[in-house]
Amino acid sequence: MRRIWCSLIISTLAVWGLTICYPGLLLAEDAKPKVTLERVDIQSYFPWTDLPARTPLALGYVFNIENPGESNIKLDNFKFTTFFEAAPGEYLSITTPTTYDTVFFPPHTVSQYRVVDVLDSFTINLSLAVANAQKIQDLNLNRADVIKNWYTKIGDFAFGIKVGEGMAVFSSEKGDIFVPFEGKFPNK
Repeated sequence: MRRIWCSLIISTLAVWGLTICYPGLLLAEDAKPKVTLERVDIQSYFPWTDLPARTPLALGYVFNIENPGESNIKLDNFKFTTFFEAAPGEYLSITTPTTYDTVFFPPHTVSQYRVVDVLDSFTINLSLAVANAQKIQDLNLNRADVIKNWYTKIGDFAFGIKVGEGMAVFSSEKGDIFVPFEGKFPNK
């Protein structure tokens, strides 16, 4: 009899806990923050120097963060992978910037958040040689020529830049919110 009472009490508490607590933790889809890529800015640019010399390039990724909810949200971490267009419609992954800034976004606002990513031609070359080796081979591209093309045309944004595999983690009074995102620049 004692076992039945314990089972009944535990079951009742479990059902009560799920019905009382769980809906409060859920955010309506329209109250979830939204992250969109607004633009990419050149933060710092240096003239091209042939490999193996290192030529720095700093890009600023400006994101719009919309908080349609009723309360403040806090950005805990933010990461994404950048892809540069190597051939028409073919993108290669370059780097994965990650930030751990603590930034609060008030309710019913759209704010901008900038992530500055400092690259150099040597590390880009390594990324192409390792992570993108098969794709470079399939497209029959020369890594040095691709990198030089990116550096000489970045001022006009003559090639596409894509952010993908993005994840912004926000915390709020109702718990953590995970927001995936992606985007392209320039918007063609």
